[in-house]
Amino acid sequence: MKYLMICNAYPTLQNLYANSFLHRRVKAYQQKGLEVDIVVITTKVLKDKYYDGVHIKYMDEYQIASFLQENDYSTVLFHFINRKMFYGIDQLEEEKRPNIAVWLHGFEAEAWHRRYYNFLENISQLDNALERKDTVFEPQREFLKDIMTRQDLNIKFIYVSKRFKELYVDPYVGVVPDNYHIIHNIIDDELFEYHKKSADDRLKICSIRPFTARNYANDITVDVIKQLSRKRYFNKLEFNIYGDGKLFNVLTNSLKQFDNVHLHKGFVKQDDIPEIHKQHGIYLGPSRHDSQGVSLGEAMSSGLVPVSNAIGGIPEFITHKETGMLAARDDVSEMVEHIDYLYKHARKFKKMSAQASKSIKKQAGLDTVISREIEVITNGWS
Repeated sequence: MKYLMICNAYPTLQNLYANSFLHRRVKAYQQKGLEVDIVVITTKVLKDKYYDGVHIKYMDEYQIASFLQENDYSTVLFHFINRKMFYGIDQLEEEKRPNIAVWLHGFEAEAWHRRYYNFLENISQLDNALERKDTVFEPQREFLKDIMTRQDLNIKFIYVSKRFKELYVDPYVGVVPDNYHIIHNIIDDELFEYHKKSADDRLKICSIRPFTARNYANDITVDVIKQLSRKRYFNKLEFNIYGDGKLFNVLTNSLKQFDNVHLHKGFVKQDDIPEIHKQHGIYLGPSRHDSQGVSLGEAMSSGLVPVSNAIGGIPEFITHKETGMLAARDDVSEMVEHIDYLYKHARKFKKMSAQASKSIKKQAGLDTVISREIEVITNGWS
């Protein structure tokens, strides 16, 4: 049986980080004996590429339609689906259509105004978002509603978290498909190995976040550090802030006054993150919008205690005061209190560290997720 993955991007030697989580899936599928071909939808004419033993084809919607006519796939897997990616399925006669599995990750399945704070820097950003409402966002919503309710498709939907489905997707699309599953994004516990933390590790706090948009809430990280600077023990703490994007300098300039705050501007390769994790005990990862919070889960897997916000999918993966610390949305003072608690309770910190790693591995570890996905992909088709 052959499987086809259609996606909006896939890593190559020229761009190692384009949906790199998809490559981890494909390699794991291959190890389990599944033959998976990759098609990336594009408007440009691009030659096929090869990456780490995976053959990647680039096609527009019409080429995908021809490709599906000429090749017999048992199941097609969609990531970040849109109408153009699905065009080829609709061109097939009903009896020739393959089984379909659709992963819903985030922006492609939620209302644009959920991230309204990303459009408030200037009026042109907001105008652009409003212009796209009728040309992009509403057609995408109607498309998802259509494929979720059609009776002529053998289709399954996979949500990365239950809270993402219930808080974001269900209200946006307005319907719930008959056949759906909750399968989390992979937290690669083989890459992010657990390393036992000492009491002193709670004094070392890191953040590894993009500085490209305000949903990553790096401004909260800055405000937390500023409030912590009023604590008598502040100079015992060490902060390392990693990331890059248009907001990095704007947000972090005020932190340069502190000798114990170290700014590392630049994109961090995934293979380098475990070494950073080893050197810290607390992961400061505030958020305004998350369907799961993969970077938080990776830190947990390594044994860091996450400090974040009880928004989106995050509370599905972090249990407050057991596997991490959660504050209300935008509540800087509460996040400071949580770090203060970890500073004053070294034994509890160590216990939470071990529990965090054990919990996330059980919930979203590599073997757990891949086994579940392969079960859904290969079984239960009508």
